Amino acid sequence: MLKKLVFMSMLFFMLTLVLHISYADSNYQSFESLEIDRGKLLTDFTTSEYNKYYKKVDSRKFMGWKVYTVNKDIECRYVTETLFSYYNDGYTAIKYAYTLDTKTTSKLSLSATGSIGIKTTSTRPEFKNNLDGSIRLSADYQTSEEKKESISVILDVDPGTQVDLYIYGEGLITNGVAARYAFWFRTNRGGYEAFVVTTQYQRLEKIRI
Repeated sequence: MLKKLVFMSMLFFMLTLVLHISYADSNYQSFESLEIDRGKLLTDFTTSEYNKYYKKVDSRKFMGWKVYTVNKDIECRYVTETLFSYYNDGYTAIKYAYTLDTKTTSKLSLSATGSIGIKTTSTRPEFKNNLDGSIRLSADYQTSEEKKESISVILDVDPGTQVDLYIYGEGLITNGVAARYAFWFRTNRGGYEAFVVTTQYQRLEKIRI
C-alpha cells in the first residue's frame, strides 16, 4: 500500500511545466556573481588609488579629455541569475519539462564616478561629453543588440541530485580615470568603466546532493 501511494505521488509530480521570462542583459552590477582574471572593478578602487591615477590626467590642457586606462579588456565570467533550481530527495526520478523565454536587451553597460556622466540613447548607453571617443574602446564595445530566444528542456531529476539552470556569460571590462578641460579649466573628473558581453547562454548543471 505504501509503495502504491509513493508511486501515485511521484506520478502526480512527474511532469511540471514552467514558463520563465528573463531579461538577461549587461547590467553587471546586479549579477549574482562576477569573477575577473586580473585587476579591479571601478567600485573597488581605493581613495589612494584614485589619487595616484588622477595624477595621470591632472596636467591641464586647452580643450577636451585626458584619459588614463587602468585596466584594459579584463576577461570575466559571470552568472546573471539562477532561473531554475530543483532537487530530488526521493527515491524515484522525476521528469521535468521547462520552457524558457529570454531577452537580451543590451550587450554594453557603463559605470562612472565623480562628475563623469552617462546618458542612454535609443540604441546604446554613452558617456557624456563625448568621452567614448577619447577612450578608444575596441569594436566589441561599440555595438548593442536585442536578441530573443526560447528554449525547451526536458530532463530527469534523478534521486539524490539537484538540477540548476542559470544564465552564464563571459565579457570584457575596461576602466580608468578621465578629466575634461575647457580653456585650461578642469570641468569634469572621475572614473569610468565599460563592460561588454562577449558570450552569454543558459547552462544546465546536475549535481549530487
